[in-house]
Parts: sequence; C-alpha cells; structure tokens
Amino acid sequence: MHISADELTGALRSQGLRITEARRAVCAVIADRHGQHMTAATILNDVHAVVGDKVDQSTVYRTLDALETAGLLVHGHLGHGPAVYHLPAEAAHIHVVCDRCGAIASVSAASLDDWVDTVRTATGFEVDPTHFGVTGLCADCAAANDP
Repeated sequence: MHISADELTGALRSQGLRITEARRAVCAVIADRHGQHMTAATILNDVHAVVGDKVDQSTVYRTLDALETAGLLVHGHLGHGPAVYHLPAEAAHIHVVCDRCGAIASVSAASLDDWVDTVRTATGFEVDPTHFGVTGLCADCAAANDP
C-alpha cells in the first residue's frame, strides 16, 4: 500500500492543522521514501534540500507526531540510535537489525505470536514487538564469524 503526500496532508488537515509549505514538504519526503526507515534528522535534511533551511526541527517533529496520531506513520527503535519513522506496511512486522553492518530486514509479527501469548499469560502484558528492532547478526555477518 502506497500512501501519497496528498493523503498525508489530508490527514493533517483533518486534525485541524494548517497545511504550510513546511508540512507539505515533510509529507512529500515521507511519501517519496516509502518503505524506508528515516530519522527525524534525515527527514529534516531532505526537507531543507527541497525548501531551504527555513523549516525548524520542531515543525518536523510536530508533523511526525500528527501523522502518527492519524495512524499513517509508525515510529520504532532499531538499535542504539534515534527513533526511525516509516509508513506502515500492509502487515504488522518486526525489524531485525544486524549489529555489525546495520542491515535491516522485516519479519512478520505473526512469527512471534507464541512468544506474545506466553508473555501475556505469564504477566498480563499486551506486548507490541513491532516497536523495537531485534538485534543480532545478518546471515552474511554470521557466516563471516564462522571459522
């Protein structure tokens, strides 16, 4: 499912926000990089490349928050760095992140259903495994470790 910049700006408008040049640029950057995981700093840099440096970091964060509230953007943590934002995939997924090379892969969240059920039964917690990345070594890096 591809979400367009117009759909993103429409979601902002439906929340009563004015559609400024800065917000339009943030929405365009997010839509153009569909499927990528971007930090707020990356989005800000791309926005600056489009409209110049007159856009403030706080505008980017407020726009990201509004899009997340509308359910059109997801943020997560893929390791030790800052939060990343991406448009939601068609199915809930977990990110696996290589500690060595930084490769990111997506795995169906359903693959952790048994674990989520175990945690729920033992503790009562409703776990969201999609918010944080699971770290380890990708196949290539793991193979490089084998003697």
